[in-house]
Amino acid sequence: MTALIALDTQSIKNSISMKLLSSVLSIYFLLTLIVTGVHIAVEYQDAKNEVQSVLEASEQTFHDILATDLWNYDLDQLNITAESIKRLPDITGIEVKGAEGTVLFSSGKTLDKTIQQDGLFWHQFTLVKTMNDENTDLGVVRLYSDRSVIINSIKSGVYTLAINAVIKTLALVVLVTIIFRKLLTLPLGLLARHADSIDPDNAVFNRIDIAKNTDDELGLVQNALNGMMEKTADTIKKLDTVNRELEQRVVERTEKLNRTVNQLDIERATLKEEVATRQQSEAALEQSLEDLKRAQGQLIESEKLASLGGLVAGVAHEINTPVGLSLTGISHFEHMVEDIDKLFQAGELEEDDFSRFTKDSRELAKTIHVSLARAANLVKSFKQVAVDQSSEEIREFDILEYLEETMTSMNSQLKQSNVNFEVVCNEQILMMTSYPGSWAQIFTNLIQNTLIHAYDKDQTGQVTLTFAKRADSLVLEFKDDGKGMSTQTIEKIFDPFFTTNRANGGSGLGMNIIYNIVTQKLSGTITVESEVGQGSSFYITAPIKLANV
Repeated sequence: MTALIALDTQSIKNSISMKLLSSVLSIYFLLTLIVTGVHIAVEYQDAKNEVQSVLEASEQTFHDILATDLWNYDLDQLNITAESIKRLPDITGIEVKGAEGTVLFSSGKTLDKTIQQDGLFWHQFTLVKTMNDENTDLGVVRLYSDRSVIINSIKSGVYTLAINAVIKTLALVVLVTIIFRKLLTLPLGLLARHADSIDPDNAVFNRIDIAKNTDDELGLVQNALNGMMEKTADTIKKLDTVNRELEQRVVERTEKLNRTVNQLDIERATLKEEVATRQQSEAALEQSLEDLKRAQGQLIESEKLASLGGLVAGVAHEINTPVGLSLTGISHFEHMVEDIDKLFQAGELEEDDFSRFTKDSRELAKTIHVSLARAANLVKSFKQVAVDQSSEEIREFDILEYLEETMTSMNSQLKQSNVNFEVVCNEQILMMTSYPGSWAQIFTNLIQNTLIHAYDKDQTGQVTLTFAKRADSLVLEFKDDGKGMSTQTIEKIFDPFFTTNRANGGSGLGMNIIYNIVTQKLSGTITVESEVGQGSSFYITAPIKLANV
């Protein structure tokens, strides 16, 4: 049993019970010290009051004796009397002063002789002699006592009190330690060992039966631990059942997984074949897409060439008139020269004939000059537009003048319509560095698109081209008052091959070409606003100075 107690003490020296025991004893020690200190303080004050009473009683005992000695001025007897008073146990000093304040006798610890005066206290009284009902003050007597007298008087009581407190404390320590060990430490140790001996792999548990009272705290812990052990046993049984079920499920799932893996292998092989087939289809599709892109490019080039061919036809028609007039004038001039030559050879040339010849010659020369100048101007405009459309070079040009040259080359188409074109700009010259051929293509397609789609045949209309500068960009508003477009048409107007006039040969590439030129080649933007019956407005924004890349 002793070994068991030693083992328990060693194993639980840092347990809650030891901490609780230490707390209780510490509080008891503190209270004992406080009570003892208060008791000593009370004893000290009582002893001091008793000494003070002795000093006061000494006044009544020795007043008359001292007064008589001093009245007779018998200093020797005064010294004997004072010395005998000083020898009293509670008096440590005496001082006698005359009426003039002179010290007549001083012995023992007094204020004048003692350096450390904190422990001194005294009682002072006046010596009075009564003669014939008259009181005469003879002097003053001061009786002294100090702390050592009080300590000596209470020393034995303090020692007794301290020994009593130590004995009580030791007895309490032993008693509380035994009670704690019996009621808490040992049962908790046994409970801990029983709990540590639980085998989780063994579903059968022995119940713990340590607490004598199942209703106290230790009994509650014991009941809770037994309940936990029972629940643990039930849980382990359930877990064993679940484990067996899981093992059976694992076997079934493994078999199912194997079948699934085999099926996946078959499907993977099939998928590989489908992927190979799809890759071949994608390769064929990519080839078809490349062919389609080439076809689209060829169609766009064809559209450009068709536009250029239209310009050629228009310019040829326009040149035909001044050239025809020039040929007619030259033929007439040749006849006039032959007639005047015949008259000159026959000697029949008169002054009036020659004057008429020179006059007609000047008129014919003027007519031929005007016609040929007009033809030359048409050729120059067509040549510049044609060269720019066929080249990909950036150069500086006046966009207003270039628009005029483009419209001149399209003069035959413009004259066949009743649509009036107006150019609005706040500046006379608007220079920009860009692709002039691309702008010619934009102007040509916009004008042709407007003449074909915005107006019916012989319908009058007004088209306004407004140019403006905005920071470093050129903003062009191409506005007509024609038929307008629906929302569906606006959404698809820039799509390739979209046209509302396919019956009359529309390719659906005109506006798509404009969109690609503006957004890709000119690094700009193009938008359209339109309502049915309210006309249409195209807004093109592009840099005035395009970087040469």
